[in-house]
Amino acid sequence: MHSHRPLATAATALTALLLGALALGGCTSSASTPFAVGPAISGDDHPTVAVIGDSIESGMGLDPDEAWPALVAIDRRWGVQNYSVPGAGFLAPGPDGQSFDAQVDRAIAIKADVVLIGASDNDLGQDPSAVASAMAKAVERLRDALPKAHILGFNALTGEASDDDLAPLDHALRTAVAAVGGHWLDLGQPYRGQAGLVQDDGEHPTPAGQQAIAAAVLERLDTRV
Repeated sequence: MHSHRPLATAATALTALLLGALALGGCTSSASTPFAVGPAISGDDHPTVAVIGDSIESGMGLDPDEAWPALVAIDRRWGVQNYSVPGAGFLAPGPDGQSFDAQVDRAIAIKADVVLIGASDNDLGQDPSAVASAMAKAVERLRDALPKAHILGFNALTGEASDDDLAPLDHALRTAVAAVGGHWLDLGQPYRGQAGLVQDDGEHPTPAGQQAIAAAVLERLDTRV
């Protein structure tokens, strides 16, 4: 991390103390390809960023400003609208009975400059082909409505599900994002199974776990600010 990124530096340092090193998944060509998502994208200091996700992104059990989207927003000087809903997925409904489709609607409504959209373990148990189809439709709808937006997909984050279980979901979303010219952020599992980074429920990250995710996200983003 660069010295002008105090939050990222602090998050990395904290994670290093807890883990010994930040646990990140391997970069692929699409993850390592440079792309600029800094403030200049919208012509002002605060690009409009929408987050589409589940309970991990919403910061379940924590204050909203402790969730990783808020931490990344501070570091990147983004204006973030976090539409994430616990329990929701591309097919799985949240407590409001709505899937990620409703979050896509909100991202389109605000004319987001950047959309972060993640796979979710809430879709485990659903028909894989149906989930893949829903992912493709959601991402295509974003691209059609927001042709100039940066669409950034990322893998499902979890404290419990295995990599093998999540692989089909991650692959399907990665394929959908690539098909519309978006970018893939392979974040690995920065907090899963790590003492001090997982809440007592075994699934959701603690504040330190959210900081570990934020550090992983920042590591994958082009540093232009």
